Formats: sequence, structure tokens, C-alpha cells
Amino acid sequence: MQNPSPSIPIMSSIPFKVIKYPVIAVIGLLSYGIIGSTLIMRLDIVNAIYFTIITTATVGYGDISPQNPIQKLFVVTLVLGGASLIAYAFTLIIMVVSMTVEDITSGARHRRMLKSAKNHFVLCGYGRVGSAVHKELLKRNQSVVIIEKDQKIVEKELWDDPNVLAIPGDATDEGVMIDAGIKSARGVIITTGEDVDNLFITLTAREIRPDIWIVTRASKKVNVKRLYRSGANKVISPESSGAEDIYFAAIQPTIMKITEMHEVGDIRKESEIILKHGCTLENIEYHLPEFREPLARKIGITKIDQLDRFLESLDKDPKRKKSLERIYESVSGIHSHWISGPDKETLEKVAEELKKEGFLLGVDLNEEEIKEAARKYGRLVEVVIKPEINITETHDVIDIREEAEIILKHGCTLEDIEYYLPGFHEPLKRKVGLSDTNEMERFLRRLEADSARMEALERLYTLSGGGIHSHRISGPDTKSLSRVEKELKQKGFLLGVNLSQEEIFEKIKEYGRVSELLLLHDPGQTDDKNIIINNGGRILDSKHYLPGLEQVVTRKLYIKDLEDLKKCEEEYKKPDARRSLDTLSQISRNIHSHTVSATDVKTIKKITKALAEFGQLLGVDLPEEEIWKIVESAEPARFCVE
Repeated sequence: MQNPSPSIPIMSSIPFKVIKYPVIAVIGLLSYGIIGSTLIMRLDIVNAIYFTIITTATVGYGDISPQNPIQKLFVVTLVLGGASLIAYAFTLIIMVVSMTVEDITSGARHRRMLKSAKNHFVLCGYGRVGSAVHKELLKRNQSVVIIEKDQKIVEKELWDDPNVLAIPGDATDEGVMIDAGIKSARGVIITTGEDVDNLFITLTAREIRPDIWIVTRASKKVNVKRLYRSGANKVISPESSGAEDIYFAAIQPTIMKITEMHEVGDIRKESEIILKHGCTLENIEYHLPEFREPLARKIGITKIDQLDRFLESLDKDPKRKKSLERIYESVSGIHSHWISGPDKETLEKVAEELKKEGFLLGVDLNEEEIKEAARKYGRLVEVVIKPEINITETHDVIDIREEAEIILKHGCTLEDIEYYLPGFHEPLKRKVGLSDTNEMERFLRRLEADSARMEALERLYTLSGGGIHSHRISGPDTKSLSRVEKELKQKGFLLGVNLSQEEIFEKIKEYGRVSELLLLHDPGQTDDKNIIINNGGRILDSKHYLPGLEQVVTRKLYIKDLEDLKKCEEEYKKPDARRSLDTLSQISRNIHSHTVSATDVKTIKKITKALAEFGQLLGVDLPEEEIWKIVESAEPARFCVE
């Protein structure tokens, strides 16, 4: 291994704790001697050190000698403590060194290291294929324990490198497998040249660890099925696959495909997120709309310096960088990577960070799902000359100028507009073709000068989910479209890009400001309408439900203010209108509904609460089946607001 795993400490077998306390005691004794020589013997620091050393070593040249009883007592304690303690410490050190040498030569040190091995691969067989697989694993910083039958290979080739963990033995032996740490391993790779051995090793591994991932070599294709039946998850035949294929099969449980969308300038940020978690960026796939299969390229980046070299080469070669930018442009920045990691939890952390950064479109998507993600979130370029996107927005008529300015300033064209009217399956579509600021100004001036036209447009916006509509916009390139998308989002206009019709109707339910309120009151009363108008709402229509026939009679109203309400009340006073309304109310048992729009969802909730408190509300946005149940019931229940 190039970088030993933290879970396999190389020096853990040397028992330093055995000599730790004697060494501390020797240091303490020397400190005692130096301090005592200074205070009791009245020596300077240099002579104190000298006197302490020669006394504890029992040399004693006689040039410095104790003169009084206290000094003599001090020297006695120093001599006795020094002679015994230093002899004991040196004996222990010699013993530890001997044990360590014996450990290294006998292989016992390796076995102790193996006991602490975790999340590693057990590689069975170190022949031509096994050594190649080992190199592939080391290249990706994977921890490996090797089991090899040939004692000479283990002792002469593998144990020469102190960072390689290997044990001699037969992998079909359950004890050898346990010694190799199979119980805490992440996978078993079997690369011996004998298919019979591979089969028995597979059976042994599966018996010890029923849940472990097993990849085995098959020397002959005819034995592939047998090895699968014996319990292997993957069987690789070197007749058709190399060491790299075995590596990818081995890490399959901890490999993930991420699909992203970003620009060339974001490559560093994306790669740093992947590499800092100890993951490998295996490849890149570009999803070109004209091709069934993606354009794939191997990468194999595991370290940040590899990334730095790649980015530096781009900066030094402008033509190469421009080519990469063109590829990103042609795929709208949408591409995929296979990334491998130490475990699934780490891969999930990488995906979460990429998602927070705004890069991630999905995980383990198939080609159809990638195309769908490209259509939904990106700008899949079917015609490279004129890229375009469909945007779905929500805003009022007064925001038209600001919306158009954002689109036009980036050189884009507002091709058309679609309104989503209740009761219609298809949207109302109108061509616009706006690409010039002067055209926009002329349109807005005509709109402001014509109140009837302005009212019609306001009514259209109100009916269409309270201002929800879509535009198809085209631009000179996908970057311009991306900037438009970003600015519209910042303004709070944008609801989504390239949404399907079903998704748009879901957005209308979620963000729209139009609700259908089912009401109960006597004919001719306008209290409900007063509540709606006074709380900032507009009444688009009135529906009466005829039980038995199961028919709905709809009257278009569009009451936007108190003046419109006054006109409506005057209409009710006319005899013919009164008779018709009374008859309709009697048949529908005084139950009817109003389609109400407002400037925001809060206003709708405010209206709903007021009608409920007044005792007229039966329900909000009810399905038709439920409305008929209420109409046909003897005593319909009133709606309560919590």
C-alpha cells in the first residue's frame, strides 16, 4: 500500500508502553540528581549534571565528593537508585528490540496488524492477475490483505515491503480467511489460476460472511456459471476482461453515477468536493442529444495534484480549453461521472454537497432519465444554431416590462406566451417574437392607452392561475439563456424550466392564486361577494350544481371591485334575473361556487377564513365527486378553519 489505512497502524506491534514507565523513572532520577546536586551539594548547573551522571553510572572520579552527612545520604540514594533503575531500563529496551526483530522475521507483527484491519479487500492469489489487480487497488488508495499459497512469494516479494499486508496460506482454509480479516473486510477478490480453487474459496468466503461482496476470476468461460452458483457476485474471465474490469467489479457496491450541470469554470469546485472525501473520479460522460450512447472518457483522478496538472494544462493551451468549452456548450454543461469511494455513506455525502452547490441533477440515472433531467433542468440543444428553453413564471401584468427587459438585455428573443385557463386541457398560445426593446415599449404604451385591452389582459392573467404563464425564449447561446434563467429566478418570477404540462398544473396548484370556494346561502344575498371583494379578491365566475342531472351551470362574472359588485346587485333586482336566480338556487339547494383569484396565497386564505366565520363556506378546491355528495346531502357540513 502506498498510504497505509489509518485503521491498520504499522507500529502498533512494538510494545513501547512496556518501557514507557522505566524511561520516565530514569528521567525523574536524573532530575532528582541535578536538583539535589544544586541545592545540597552547592554545585553550579554544569557540575550538577556532571556529578549526577557519574554518580548514577557508578563511575565516581573523586573530583567532587560529599562533605557532610546530608550530602553523603543524598549521594547514597542517587547511587542505589541509578544503578538499579538504569540496569532495569536497559534490560527492557534490549528485550523490546529483540521482540520486534523476532516479530518482523517471524510474521507475527503482520498478524497483529491484520487483526485491526477494517474496510479492506481480501485478495486471494498473487500471481500475474493478482499482482495486476493489487496495483489497480493501490492506485486508488484501497487497503488490501493478500493471501498467497507460495511461502517464498510472501517472504521474498511481499514482506520486503513493510506496508504490504500478506499472509502465507490456503484461502480455502477458514482459519486463514479469518486471519486475513474477512469479517471486517469490504470485499473478497479471488484471482488464482485454478477455477476449482476459486470455487472452494468462494464457498468458504460466503460461509463465513454471507453478506460480503465476492469477485472471482474464471480461467475458463465454461466455469463462469458454476462460480456464480457457488456464491460469487461477479465472475470475471481474463480471456475477455483485464485487471481494471476486476477492480470495477470489486468496487461496484461503492461506486455511484452522478449526473451534473455546470460550466468549465466549476470543474475545480466539483472535483475538490469529490476528492476531499477520499473518492476517485473514474470517468466523464457527455450526453450529446444526437447520439444514443454518451461520449465517455476515462479520468482516474484520486489526488488534488492530478487535478491541478490538468487545469494548468488547460490554461497553458487556450485551444484545448476552447474545445472543452465547446463540448460543455454543446451538452449545456450536462454530463455524468462514475465515482468510487470507501463506502456508500461517503458517496452520499459527496452527492449531498454537490446538490447544495447546485451541480447535481441526479444519482444513478439511466439514459432516458438523463435526457429527461436535461429537458427539465437544463437546455438540451436539439439545434445548436438556435438554443432555446421554455420558462414558466408567475407575476402580474405590471411586471411585464421588467420580465421583458431581463430577456432582451441578454440578446434573447421572447418567442411566444402560453396561458393556462381552467377547464381547458390545452393552453392558450400566442406568438410574440419580441427581440427589440423599442417593440416592447410600443406594446406597453398601446396597452396603457387602451383600458379595455388592459382589462382583458388582466383578466387573462387572473384566469391563468393568477398570473402563471409560460414563454419559449431563444438565445445566441446556452450561457445567455442560463443568465436569463438566473435573473428571473432572483426576481421571484421563475417557477421552472422546460416543465411538462402536468408539472405546470402542479405549479398552479402550489403557487397559483386561484381557488374554487363552495358556498351555501339564500338566493340574492351578496354577503359572500362583499367579503371576497373587501378582502382583496376577484370573482371570476359562479357555478350552480343541478342534482339528478349532474350538470353544472356556469355564469361568467369577473367582479374585480365594489363598482362591479354594485352593477351585479342591480342586475339581481330585475324581475327576470331574480326569477331565474331563485329557480337555479332552489334546484341547486342554494349551493354554488365562486372561482376566486387574489394577488397572493395569503389573501385567498384570508377570504376563506372570513367566509368560514360567516358560516357560508362548505369547502375549498374540492374534487367534483365530493361537490356532488355535498349537493345531494340533506344537511351539508360547514367548513371550519383551524
